[in-house]
Amino acid sequence: MPFPEPRWPWLQTSLRVAFTALLTWMFFMGSSPLSFGLAAVLGLATLLAVLLGYELCIRDVSSAWIAGLLLTLIGSLLAAYGTWLATRPPPPTGPLLPANEPTPPASCVESIGAKDLVMAFGTDRAVGLAPGPFYPLKVGDCTVMALRQVGRGLMVKAFFYDFNNDVAFLVNDNVYEPTLPLQLRAFRPDPHTIVILDRFDKEVLYVRYINPNAVRIRGRFLCGEAPQAVIHDDAILVGGFRMGGVYFRQRQAKGHVCATVRKGEDGIAISGQ
Repeated sequence: MPFPEPRWPWLQTSLRVAFTALLTWMFFMGSSPLSFGLAAVLGLATLLAVLLGYELCIRDVSSAWIAGLLLTLIGSLLAAYGTWLATRPPPPTGPLLPANEPTPPASCVESIGAKDLVMAFGTDRAVGLAPGPFYPLKVGDCTVMALRQVGRGLMVKAFFYDFNNDVAFLVNDNVYEPTLPLQLRAFRPDPHTIVILDRFDKEVLYVRYINPNAVRIRGRFLCGEAPQAVIHDDAILVGGFRMGGVYFRQRQAKGHVCATVRKGEDGIAISGQ
């Protein structure tokens, strides 16, 4: 007995395409574009191949044509990814170079000197008065970062602690140096930025030298038993309670704090209390 023709075939096809698009969005949701690699390409190719194969099958296309079209789809995606990968420049090394982006406003100084540095994290600002190095922020009792201007560039030192207050990994003059076996990946996507992602493609550290007098900082910082500080562009989350290494019910810190710091001085303290 033959199967009846669907009443609205193109409507059903549109619904399947929309569902596939939703699955693709869920697959990549929250991931950094920096993590896009061969596994992601193969996952996307498999999903599209299943959709295309089904649509061709229900239209009674011959198996030879179906096989050829699926191989063409998968081969085209892999070839495009290989071409893109082969033409990528090598990742930059050495100091971060300044971009040409506006300086975030800092209310604690009327004017920025030629060697001063506005360090923006959340809505807070620490303004380093030359000469450095500068220590923009503390989390609990831990100084977690030092920034040093070298010629036209910027060197980053960052210290990341585990729950026992031991150094889990660090960034030493823009070089990622793990002290424990961790599933982290460091990227230099352009000459102005350094990024470290965890195994879930979430930012552990983001530092961008936005112009010769300003730097943007994001990330997640621990200091022993102090609650994790999660720094976004528009807020800093603190407090909460830890369960299995994950913090719940964090709250937004006060924010809009502005401080000036000189060489050797600590910047703004972030507390979970």
